[in-house]
Amino acid sequence: MHNNLIIDIGNTTTKCALFKATECIVDKRFTSLSTLVTFIKKKTYKNAIISSVASKKATQFVIKNVKNPIIFESTTPIPIINKYRTPDTLGADRLANVIASNARFKKQNVLVIDAGTCLKFDFINAEAHYLGGAISLGLRMRFKALNTFTANLPLIKNIEKIPLEGRTTNESMQAGCYNGMLAEIKMIVKEYQEKYKNLKVIFTGGDMPFIENIDFPQKNSIFADRLLTLRGLNEIVEYNAYS
Repeated sequence: MHNNLIIDIGNTTTKCALFKATECIVDKRFTSLSTLVTFIKKKTYKNAIISSVASKKATQFVIKNVKNPIIFESTTPIPIINKYRTPDTLGADRLANVIASNARFKKQNVLVIDAGTCLKFDFINAEAHYLGGAISLGLRMRFKALNTFTANLPLIKNIEKIPLEGRTTNESMQAGCYNGMLAEIKMIVKEYQEKYKNLKVIFTGGDMPFIENIDFPQKNSIFADRLLTLRGLNEIVEYNAYS
């Protein structure tokens, strides 16, 4: 059975995985591209894909160390119908997330909630049509905005789950940002559940632990998958290599 090499290059970290067909057998994060390349050279794989939001120079450094990779961009063939009106501006992670969701829940409506630097909502319907979604402030971005645009509010770095009533300024900021984001998520999920029957909701992203235990009315329709973007990129490899 063949192995696929999946590389997702971010601005600060790079995610790398090896899949045996559709099963993830290794996943790692790297803060150094040279360390990533050392890791790659030790692995055996048949197909590869690279998704990158890093500089052209950094991306090219990785590309030249990977055997015949697919470079994921807006013109790359994908196994869903992309209805986004500006595909050239669509983040690769958003598209990969809905591709993975469609593979997991075929012929079902799925909402992906990616909690990272930004809070992203992406929807794919039961006909495998990606219809877009929404981009909002991530948790850390909310804290940074409070610090940047006020004279006296501090920058919160150690994030905690705070109840409704913050008893200090730090606690009040955490209560506002954290509970505000939860309320936003609950409202948007409720709107989608009312519009689309039998909706599945998948959480992913670096801040997923802060939100994955939200109390929703339809708890059996809520799932978490920290590898969702990598799974989506792997689906693109499988689609291009074997369909």
